[in-house]
Amino acid sequence: MSLSKTTITLTPTLWVAGADFYFGESPRWHASTNTLYVSDMIGCKIYTIDTSANRKVLQEVENQPNGMCFLDSNTLIYSSMFDAKLHKYRLDTGKSELYADLSDLMTGYCGDMIIDSAGHVFLDDTGAKILHGETPRPGRLIVVDPRTKKASVAAEDIVFPNGMAIDSSGSILYLAATFSYQLNRFSLDSKTGGLTERQTVWDTHELASLTGKYFERFSGIDGICMDAEDGMWLSMLGYEMFIRRNANGNITHQILVDGHATACTLGGADGKTLFLVVNTLPKGEDLFSAMVGKRTRCNVMTVQVDIGHGRA
Repeated sequence: MSLSKTTITLTPTLWVAGADFYFGESPRWHASTNTLYVSDMIGCKIYTIDTSANRKVLQEVENQPNGMCFLDSNTLIYSSMFDAKLHKYRLDTGKSELYADLSDLMTGYCGDMIIDSAGHVFLDDTGAKILHGETPRPGRLIVVDPRTKKASVAAEDIVFPNGMAIDSSGSILYLAATFSYQLNRFSLDSKTGGLTERQTVWDTHELASLTGKYFERFSGIDGICMDAEDGMWLSMLGYEMFIRRNANGNITHQILVDGHATACTLGGADGKTLFLVVNTLPKGEDLFSAMVGKRTRCNVMTVQVDIGHGRA
């Protein structure tokens, strides 16, 4: 991996902000309606944002929404963090219903989410309820069968599992292990939802050596999205930057922001608008304390890129 003079620096533009927009997560683009969906974890709402940057409440989620993905063009699957449930929202009817109950399996919170081509839902189990004062401990990756809606453990011993992406072949799943500062790779069997051949493909401490920035905490990856050339846009939390890591492992682009680089997705009319979710908090304050106290604020920014969206 390299961060060199050829690395392109892009400048984002503020698109949406608001005093009542507390902590954005899991942005997802809906191409049929040209709409961005974003969950406000702390505000207990899922928002839609249209191309004119109008933000509207789609659904209130009492137990805090987090990860979400489109199962198909009419169905949004979203997580409810504190009661460990997945819900299905139908865009045509505006109605929500239970999709899967994970409360017997979940050890921490429902985190980020991705859905493969066969409909398997992969969902983070954070392993600890950090917002309730628990000390971080290894979590797991949960998979939900699309036919039975039964959940099982797909991978274990992941220190704060976070963002995920699936490559263009549909056979490789990437997962951020935030607090072990790793990007992991699994072979994905789309017929069964099984994950095998776990590898660590990048240690994020390497970015510290390249940028000269060092952190005792939050130096890992949060959200991920994949472009059409299997390049990954990585949200580098405490570094206050988003980077693009190409299929060969080189950093081709960087985007500097003022705040925690939390999540990103590609969308827009041609798929080449990169939406950046950046969460800010008072200087010197602990992130989790600020979240609990509703002292965080979310900005959604945009930047145009050359390569459009991939699978996720």
